[in-house]
Amino acid sequence: MAEEVTLNQLGTMIEGLRGDVKAVAEGHGVIRSEMKQMKTELLEKIEENNSAIKWVAKDLGGKIEGVREKVDKLDERTGRIEDKLDAHMRQPAHV
Repeated sequence: MAEEVTLNQLGTMIEGLRGDVKAVAEGHGVIRSEMKQMKTELLEKIEENNSAIKWVAKDLGGKIEGVREKVDKLDERTGRIEDKLDAHMRQPAHV
């Protein structure tokens, strides 16, 4: 046996659904707002990290260049020492 729903009862049910739909829509609005805020915060953190990485890379680049210069000087010095040693070994006492 099917229940009969009166027009008045149907109106009451529809009003209840309207309230539920409104609550869901408001919840979505809150979620969207929180997501937007989180996105903003994450983008700020990413920018901070990018700035820090750029600074470290620049600092490291300068240090690497300094190491290269020192290696080049050591190569030159080693070459001069080898030349002196070769010249020394060609002296009559070593022949």
